[in-house]
Amino acid sequence: MLAWRFYSCSMAVKLRLFKSICLCFYDAALWNNFTAGSLDKLRSAYVKCIKVFFGYAKYCSVTTMLTELNLQKFDTVIDKCRSNF
Repeated sequence: MLAWRFYSCSMAVKLRLFKSICLCFYDAALWNNFTAGSLDKLRSAYVKCIKVFFGYAKYCSVTTMLTELNLQKFDTVIDKCRSNF
């Protein structure tokens, strides 16, 4: 829905929206009871959301994409939440 609604916005606006809406992992520091599979699914959804929202191809390199957008990897975001706790 976000990709469709904000399709014509500039990259700066999309980055601001993504950081304010999609990077809010509330209480991520307290996530103790989860399986590795569920965390992998969340990591995959994070990457897929970035690709869809910013219009990257399906097989685009994740590292290149994150570098171009100046975004952090999923693991870094979760580790930062835990360290800030």
